[in-house]
Amino acid sequence: MAISARSALLVLLGLVPLAFAPSRAFAWAWFGVVVAVCLLDVLGAPSPRSLRLSREVSGPIRADQSTEATVRLTNTTKRHMLLDVRDAWPPSLRPAPSRHRIRLRPGHSERVSTTLSPTRRGTRHADMVTIRSWGPLHLGARQVSFEAPVSLSALPEFKARVLLPSRLARLHELEGTTPTTLRGAGTEFDSLRAYVIGDDPRDIDWRASARSTELMVRQWRPERDRHVLIVVDCGRASSALLGAPEHEEVDSIALGRAPRLDSSIETALLLAALADRAGDKVHVLALDSQVRARVSGVRGAKVIETLARAFMDISPRLDVTDWSQAVGAIEQTVHHSAFVVVITKIPPAGMDTDFTDALARLCERHTVLVASASDPDELRARQGRDNAEEVFLAASAALAERSDDAGASDVRMTGALTVRASAGLLPARTADRYIELKKSGRL
Repeated sequence: MAISARSALLVLLGLVPLAFAPSRAFAWAWFGVVVAVCLLDVLGAPSPRSLRLSREVSGPIRADQSTEATVRLTNTTKRHMLLDVRDAWPPSLRPAPSRHRIRLRPGHSERVSTTLSPTRRGTRHADMVTIRSWGPLHLGARQVSFEAPVSLSALPEFKARVLLPSRLARLHELEGTTPTTLRGAGTEFDSLRAYVIGDDPRDIDWRASARSTELMVRQWRPERDRHVLIVVDCGRASSALLGAPEHEEVDSIALGRAPRLDSSIETALLLAALADRAGDKVHVLALDSQVRARVSGVRGAKVIETLARAFMDISPRLDVTDWSQAVGAIEQTVHHSAFVVVITKIPPAGMDTDFTDALARLCERHTVLVASASDPDELRARQGRDNAEEVFLAASAALAERSDDAGASDVRMTGALTVRASAGLLPARTADRYIELKKSGRL
């Protein structure tokens, strides 16, 4: 049961004669009359339980897009119905409007639509649709909540998509400029040529030499199907809330105040799209104390869609990342030399020996790059000098920077490469380093 504002106005109407002739008996009598009229109006309202209801929502969508949720109502009675419909969705989807008023004729159907604009990625569930059926006087209503469970999947935004065309253009410029033949193992066979002084004797093809009048050596070319494995740390380090820069830099994407994991996901999506377009085989792992998502063997247009679905419901956890397990997961995923990109927060020097030990093991076989997002708030804090508090914060930020530099130095001593940038710049900087390695012939 519910009452309208008309009921309150009806009660207030009785105060007019009371102002001129105060009477307690009249006040109680008037109140009783209003209550009785409201009850009769509620009893005269058509029952909303007689409605047939269906509910649907179109999706999935990206977190920066909008969609519509639709509720279809059918009046199975022989009476006209005045209905208030509330399509209940989580506030994070910003439903607009959340309430609808419709008039439904006997035997007819009506659709009401609610626009949903998610603010965060993830799967959002909605269970109830609440309906009020008003009486003839619009004083009271019958209210029923129907169970009609549906869900909407909000994929990551992939804001770094805007950076992809410029990086692809730079990648295409490299075609024909990178080394085409190399000496040494670990590459694909290209052709045979005559031996010259200085060639590695291990490259001599003895069968081909036996069929020729001179020694023949094998030439190699860079691997065309390079394996690129992206490891996204979704453990404790990824839960840190990073600030937003005051002024957006070139190639920076606007993440706002968001967990470090958001920057990691954007970096992974951009690098995966770029590597796939370059002809490399892309693998992705999201892990902390265990593997949360694994994507492998997907190529072409499905890469981004598959990764977006894999990252959709992943949230930062307070578990400490098990890097020894991560190494095992990497070795299970790729069985050849690969380009391994670890997206995480580089720990201070000496604070996480498991991390550096894992990197050292990986560097024995793979080319490893560690990408780390820094907090723009710390960068701003280093510039504060106006008062004692700002000086203290600047000193703390400078100390943190020295600790980060020392941690990055430890990482490089293991043989791994590093990329450090603000959260919004990390996707672009990581993609640039990938292109540089391609240009140098290391990938």
